[in-house]
Amino acid sequence: VPYFFVIFCFMGAMYPAIDLAAGEKERGTMETLLTAPVSRFQILLGKFAVVVLTGMLSAAISVAGIYVAVLQFKEIPPELMQTITGILDVKTILLVLSLLLPLTVFFAAILLSLSIFAKSYKEAQSLISPLTIVVILPVLVGMMPGLELDPITAVIPVLNVSLASKEIIAGTIQPLLLAEVYLTLIALASL
Repeated sequence: VPYFFVIFCFMGAMYPAIDLAAGEKERGTMETLLTAPVSRFQILLGKFAVVVLTGMLSAAISVAGIYVAVLQFKEIPPELMQTITGILDVKTILLVLSLLLPLTVFFAAILLSLSIFAKSYKEAQSLISPLTIVVILPVLVGMMPGLELDPITAVIPVLNVSLASKEIIAGTIQPLLLAEVYLTLIALASL
């Protein structure tokens, strides 16, 4: 489950980031936008907010899709269904989504920076596509059995979200480690 959350967050933010910067430069609409009576910082914040929103929306829709799919599948044994609905309760989902917000801000900052740097849509895709592996690898490492959230893994970006999500779903998250994960994500997002 944490794998889906992180990947959908990243992929949901990737293409809007590419289009809002490199795509606009390539189409020639960035110059028109810069003549508007708003500051460049406001334009950047608007683009940034759209990328964050699409990343979070993508993750939220994937969670809703998983929930609806589980409810529609009638052949699940009642014991397993009770376990699944216990995992997908509102408190757990909201806590996991709250972890994804600073992670999505971090992703949006990186993706928009690379997209603004790129000269064309294609170049932006070439720069950003390898980041998919950089995001997937820590999530996969976090899914390995025996690896747990501790003070060291709580400061490793993406891995910390994967491990914290796993512990939130299991109901074994320690509040101090969760706070460390939040602080790390907020610091990275701020940078």
